[in-house]
Amino acid sequence: MAPRARGLAVAILVLRVVTLGVLAASLVVIATTARTHYDPIGEDVGQIYDISFQDLYTYRYVLSVAAIGCAYTLVLVSVAAIAVFEGKRIGGTSVARFFIFIDVVLCALLTSGGAAGLGLVVDNQRINGKSFDPAHRKFYTSFDASCGLLLAAAVCTVVMIMISVSSK
Repeated sequence: MAPRARGLAVAILVLRVVTLGVLAASLVVIATTARTHYDPIGEDVGQIYDISFQDLYTYRYVLSVAAIGCAYTLVLVSVAAIAVFEGKRIGGTSVARFFIFIDVVLCALLTSGGAAGLGLVVDNQRINGKSFDPAHRKFYTSFDASCGLLLAAAVCTVVMIMISVSSK
């Protein structure tokens, strides 16, 4: 493998590892974020309930996107590591094009998940205004951070796509 090609393979491996780390962090943040809410207005005064990623479809979608991204990136980290350590690309041009296409699909998925989550947070904060209690605000801030991490993973994926396309 030529020095330039080896450098590009190492760069892709590093970006895949960074993407995996960012997606794993997003997954952990969204899965562990829950807030306890005291409901004084409800029928059962003093009823306590938890809000988590399972309560709204947007939360489930963001969690699913992060999980799919982690699984896909974990598989391709091993492929990129083999390419770096063996010094040759796995498959030919057709396999490389297939990986580029799947990276583009993953990037679109990550972007849509991050944008949907950020849109939900912004809308809920705009509608509820200053009526959020501190626990509610903390819940949405954590969800916001998770969506930001998804968008950061999308940026890493875009850079990987650019490197892959330029090396072919």
